[in-house]
Amino acid sequence: MLYFRAWQVVCMNLKIVLLVGFLVVCAPMVHAQNTFQQTEKLAESGDADAQLEMGNIYLKTVATAEGNIIAAEWFRKSAEQGNTEAQCNIGYLYENGIGVSRNYDEAKKWYQKSAKQGHARAACNLGSLYENGLGVDKSYHEALKWYRKAADGKYSFGYLNVGRMYEKGMAVAQSDAEAARWYTMAAEADNPVAQGMLGWMYEHGTGVKADTAEALKWYRKSSFNDDPTGQCNMARYYYFGIGGVKKDIRSAAELFHKSAHGGNVLAMFILGQMHETGMGADVEQDYHEAAELYLKAAAKGHRGAQFRLGRLYYNGQGVDKNPVLAAYYYGLAEEQGDLYAAASLGILLYEGKGVDPDPERGKELMRKAAMGGVKEVVNYMNEHHIK
Repeated sequence: MLYFRAWQVVCMNLKIVLLVGFLVVCAPMVHAQNTFQQTEKLAESGDADAQLEMGNIYLKTVATAEGNIIAAEWFRKSAEQGNTEAQCNIGYLYENGIGVSRNYDEAKKWYQKSAKQGHARAACNLGSLYENGLGVDKSYHEALKWYRKAADGKYSFGYLNVGRMYEKGMAVAQSDAEAARWYTMAAEADNPVAQGMLGWMYEHGTGVKADTAEALKWYRKSSFNDDPTGQCNMARYYYFGIGGVKKDIRSAAELFHKSAHGGNVLAMFILGQMHETGMGADVEQDYHEAAELYLKAAAKGHRGAQFRLGRLYYNGQGVDKNPVLAAYYYGLAEEQGDLYAAASLGILLYEGKGVDPDPERGKELMRKAAMGGVKEVVNYMNEHHIK
């Protein structure tokens, strides 16, 4: 029954052609079935490579909780025979609680077995355990050691992580130039995260000579490789017309949307602004969509999104009017130093419209915003004779 379900999914991913009223099943379908049966037979006979492949099939093709459990069983069988890829894979499953209970000790054990035999990805994952203190005592020096081993194996995330250690000065003297050198190796190995980070360094002249054209090149590559940060930065270039890029609001919106969908907080916020204000024919004004985007960004701590979501609740735009929620989101933004949120919360508390009035706290917040240069609150205070 498990075999049948796995095969069902494999079949769904193969092309079926309808030709002149006859259903013609492509030859690769039969070949794939035979290949699966042969692999399963080999795995059951104890072949470690076939066991690894069976684990990959259940993990990547079946992709269900039940499939993950079976994948873990096949990976373990292969790993116990010394297959380094399977050892790394079962370590990853233990680290993330996929198909097995999360167990950092087991993750470390299998990563270490694999890494000591030269498996670069396992070395990188082991370094991450040490960097974050997961199942081991936190040690940046140990993390760097394993990241370097991963880099020695030409693993792009090994290069990336060594670069990050130099950028942040962890276990090494801080050096933007060294960070840029390692990011370049990772970027040239087609690592999308490194491509985006290298683009940022060229844009801002950090560790390298500022070069807008070079920044654009790496942002393009990162965006093409579906990195959310790269997409967000490429969208900025379209939005503002930076570096010789022709201003293109529609393309910017499309990339911001992809980036936001991938979890980039800045993209959520900027796209929310675009929907709140409307950008003509390119982006329609949609308060509800703006509120949804601000809500996601606000939950991740973006103070600008918190302030703007509070304002939508205050005005009842895209959401039901709710002064209490307005005050809540203004408060979150104000705690992070947003002066416009301080001004808005101050006025709301001073007037007490829909919330418990607190004139003294309101005046305190307004003074804070006024001292920070918020002209609107200065005018309000003058009109209401607040000193």
